[in-house]
Amino acid sequence: MDKGADNTEIHQYVYDTNSPSRLHLLGCALKNMVILKEFNTAYITLTQEELDRYNYEKGDTEGFVNYGLTLDKIRFAVIFIENKEEGIFKISFRSIGNFSVNEFARNHFDGGGHTNAAGGKSEKSLQETIEQFVSLLPKYKKELTE
Repeated sequence: MDKGADNTEIHQYVYDTNSPSRLHLLGCALKNMVILKEFNTAYITLTQEELDRYNYEKGDTEGFVNYGLTLDKIRFAVIFIENKEEGIFKISFRSIGNFSVNEFARNHFDGGGHTNAAGGKSEKSLQETIEQFVSLLPKYKKELTE
């Protein structure tokens, strides 16, 4: 900045600029959001077909998982993103408070990370992955609802 860089312009370009296709993909992701009130949990799914439909580019889904945490009482948010090339669903986990998504990812989805931000993967179909995920939530209900 001492050399003349425009901080506002740089910030706007890096953080506030979206392409129409990214915003359409965000709309698709939000439409796919499922809220599981009894577990204070929300999850989003994006299939390869949806990514392709909106001309997905690496980085386009950055931050999408966090939208679930903006909902009242939601403490656990997840996004499942299909990667057909690798034959997996990439999973991002986020939490608020003491619920360790690191532990959850390590124990159930071959992943890890930090207490409130972690990643994992599944080689199962979307339906099987979601069924596995939802079937685990009762085990964590106390942590997610107190």
